[in-house]
Amino acid sequence: MGYDQSQGAAPAPSLTAMLLHPTTLFLVGANAVPIFGVLYWGWDAFVLLMLYWMETAIIGFWTILRIAISPPGTLGPLLVNGRPVTNSSLAMAGFFVVHACAFMGGHLLFLWIAFAGAWARKIHGPIDFYHQIIVATGFWLPLLMMFISRGVSFLFHVLKPDMIRKLERLLPFRMPQSEPAADDAATIIIGFYGRMTIMHMAIVFGAFIAVFVGSIAPLLILVVLKTVVDVGLHLAMDFRYPMQPFIRTTVAVTS
Repeated sequence: MGYDQSQGAAPAPSLTAMLLHPTTLFLVGANAVPIFGVLYWGWDAFVLLMLYWMETAIIGFWTILRIAISPPGTLGPLLVNGRPVTNSSLAMAGFFVVHACAFMGGHLLFLWIAFAGAWARKIHGPIDFYHQIIVATGFWLPLLMMFISRGVSFLFHVLKPDMIRKLERLLPFRMPQSEPAADDAATIIIGFYGRMTIMHMAIVFGAFIAVFVGSIAPLLILVVLKTVVDVGLHLAMDFRYPMQPFIRTTVAVTS
């Protein structure tokens, strides 16, 4: 998924190269679309939170695909309570689906209780959710952009075919050429939950502020906050880059 710096296989890419990399630009672009939802489509905090909740399913989809296409024997055994339960890619993908669905279900329940408000009287099932949230609010467009963005990241950081390698050689900021790392199942799954936990803690914190203040500005701040956290996680997890330089740069820009 990134570069193995500990073994000296490739030099660490510069922060500028990573920020101007196609995967980062796609990620920032997809994260910027909800701004139009807040400014022009009348989104409130709950709609924004539902978008980010469904993004969890998108990231989960690409994580499942990564597990499923892993060559036999590359993932290693999945340990539960210290005991190996399986080393089949498809079995691990199924195991992850069950746990990810439970995670999303618990997360949705929390968001519904804390933020649904008037929406709870309008939505009485998946069909109402589809028509009133996904279609009527323009929800589907940023959702599609997020799916494409994660797919581009999957191509560059997981599959990395010859076409992608050739494209990276044409970038103005050269990236070290390396083979995609073969992580074990535990690293992939824990990475998914770690990414989601950090991202949604920041999102929920911002959403509480937006609800209490009750204006557009906190919603825009929430979008920016989520984007910054998302980019930071992208650099740390997809590029395997230490986050200290990114944090210092972010503080310098915002101060």
